[in-house]
Amino acid sequence: MQEQLHLPDSAPTVSSQGVLSALQRGLSKVQSTPLLVIGLTLTSLFASLCATLPARAVLRDALGNRPLAEKLARGEYDVGFIEVLSDNPAGVAAVSSVLLIALLCFFLLQSLIAGGIVSRLSPSTASRAVPPGQFLVRCAESAVSMLKLELLFGLAVRTPLLLLVAAAAGMSVGWSKAAELAWPTIVLRVAPVFLTFATLWSVGSIWQTLARMKRLDDETLSAWQSLRAGFSLLVHRRVILGALLLAVLSVIAHIGLLITGRSLVTTLDAKQLVLWAFLLRQGFSLLKTAVSMLLIAATCELADES
Repeated sequence: MQEQLHLPDSAPTVSSQGVLSALQRGLSKVQSTPLLVIGLTLTSLFASLCATLPARAVLRDALGNRPLAEKLARGEYDVGFIEVLSDNPAGVAAVSSVLLIALLCFFLLQSLIAGGIVSRLSPSTASRAVPPGQFLVRCAESAVSMLKLELLFGLAVRTPLLLLVAAAAGMSVGWSKAAELAWPTIVLRVAPVFLTFATLWSVGSIWQTLARMKRLDDETLSAWQSLRAGFSLLVHRRVILGALLLAVLSVIAHIGLLITGRSLVTTLDAKQLVLWAFLLRQGFSLLKTAVSMLLIAATCELADES
C-alpha cells in the first residue's frame, strides 16, 4: 500500500532527474562546440546589420534631434519610441520593412542550417550525429527538407499561436481602451499573456526539434509525416514533462539575460560608451545563442534517452 501511494510522487522526480541529466549532457555538448556557437552569433549579427541598414538613416533623423532620445537611450521611456514612429510615417515604413527583411533572413538562415545544428548537437551514439568537419555537408544535404518542414511548422503551429496570443493580449487590455491606459498598466496586463506565449513558443521549438530529428533519422518521411512523428514523441509522458521543464527553464534564462543585458547596455549607452555597449550587447547575444543551443542539445538527449 505504501509503495502504491509513493508511485505518483516518484514520476515528477524521475522526470526532473531526466531533465537535469539531459541538461548536463547537453551543456557538455555545447561546450565542446564553441565555434558553432560563435559562428551562429556572428552570422546572426551580420544578418541583423544587413537587415537594419535601410532604417538606420530614417531612425537617426527621427530620433537624433529630439530631447526624447536621451531617455530612450537610457531605457527610461520605451513607449516614446512608439510615439516617435506614430509621428513619422517614413519611420513606420522603414521599421516595417526591416522587420519583414529580418524575419525572412532569419527564416532562410534557420532553414539552411537547422539540419546541421541538430546533427551536430545530437548524442554521438545517434545515427544522425556528424563530426565538426561534416557540419556544412549535412546543412547542404538537409536544406530542402528542413525548408519544407519550417514552412509547414510555421503555417500549422507558429501562425495560429501568434494569432491566438495577439487576440488574448488585445482582450487583456481591451481593444477600445488600450490608448487610454498607462504604459505600466498595459505591461502588467500583458505580462501573463507574454509568459504563456513564451512558454508555448519554447514547447513548439522542442516539437520542431523532434520533427527535425525524425526527418534526419528517416529521409523517406515527408514534412507532414515528420511533424506527426515529432508530435507523437513529444506527447510521450516522459518527454512532455521534460519538455515543459526545459521550456520553463529556457524562458527564465532568456528573460534573465534580456533584463540584465538591457540594464547594463542602457547604462553604457547613456554614458556614450558606444563601443563597450556594442561589445556587451554581442556578449549577451552569444549567451542567448548558447542557451538556444543548449535547449536543442538537451531535447536531443531527452528524446534519444526515452
